[in-house]
Amino acid sequence: MNLNSEKDKQMNKKFVVALIVTVLALTMIAGCAQTPTTAPTGDETMQATAEPTVAEPIVINVIYHPTIGGSTAIAIAEAKGYFADEGLEIHYQRFTSGPPEIAAMVAGRADIGFIGSGAAWLAFRGDVNILALDNLALTDQVIAKKSSGINTLEDLRGKKIATQLGTAGENILNLALAKAGLTQADVTIINMDNNNLAAAIVSTSGDAVDAIAGWKPGTTAILTTLGDDGIVLATNSDFPDNAFPSVWVANKDFVANHPEAVQKFVNALTRAEDYRAGNMQEACEWASEKSGQAANDLYTQIPDAIWPTGAELKDYYNNGGFVAMLENLRASQIAGGKITEADVKDLSTVFIDTFAKNATAGY
Repeated sequence: MNLNSEKDKQMNKKFVVALIVTVLALTMIAGCAQTPTTAPTGDETMQATAEPTVAEPIVINVIYHPTIGGSTAIAIAEAKGYFADEGLEIHYQRFTSGPPEIAAMVAGRADIGFIGSGAAWLAFRGDVNILALDNLALTDQVIAKKSSGINTLEDLRGKKIATQLGTAGENILNLALAKAGLTQADVTIINMDNNNLAAAIVSTSGDAVDAIAGWKPGTTAILTTLGDDGIVLATNSDFPDNAFPSVWVANKDFVANHPEAVQKFVNALTRAEDYRAGNMQEACEWASEKSGQAANDLYTQIPDAIWPTGAELKDYYNNGGFVAMLENLRASQIAGGKITEADVKDLSTVFIDTFAKNATAGY
């Protein structure tokens, strides 16, 4: 028997067993270390846990007026989330009349704003673009003191009348004077801020005026103070052939450079106006803070304007109604001497109708 040969066989068997064990061990180690095919990679894990990108809101600087017309639509758009739906962040500025507001817009300090019909002449001469209709105002009044010997429009001849030039107050005054066969040359016009008219007409000093031309709610307070001595000589309803549209206007550079932002604003505004038409009391409650008036006081002003629905706005924009309003208003402001035929721009370059038509397309 060959002992060396037997030993070699045993050694070979041990070597083979050891080799098999080693291979199995290495396989198990490799299997444990291998990344499962269903597990996400590092990049995939980061992608899965990363928060979705949120677009930055578009900031628009907006001017409003502390009146029922100048504050209700934006209050609704804010409360109902219409601005947020459009990805807008609105920064507000408060003005009480149109001319200084438009001056601020021309200077680049605001993008979009609300104006009454009296300041529209600044748009007609090309200072700003008109974007949309807000309401048809019935708030303007000419008020006089009976103690000044005034009982009719004709009695205004030779009297002192206070109004804020370039506003709805001057506009209603010009129409009233024309109805009486008078012009501004037949009276003495005192130019003052609408907020100061009450003090001027109730004054007992030599600076007192005989009549004023302004708008509610200021004129309402004046009538209350004057009591039996006060008389309303003219209101918007006395001139059925003349519309008194309150409108939204915009800085022309902003319109040209940011049409998407403008469209988003008009979209939200239109939704708010449509909602407002059927929910005026709720709108007044939301607008109370911005207007600085109690909701109950705003309720009393609801009849002082026509509040169009989305469908009515669509009709105005597409059937020429709104353009006709603007043409009539422009004609009355030319007749009143506020602007000349030579000054006015083509209305198609003043009222940019694309935004309003797009916003009302679904109504």
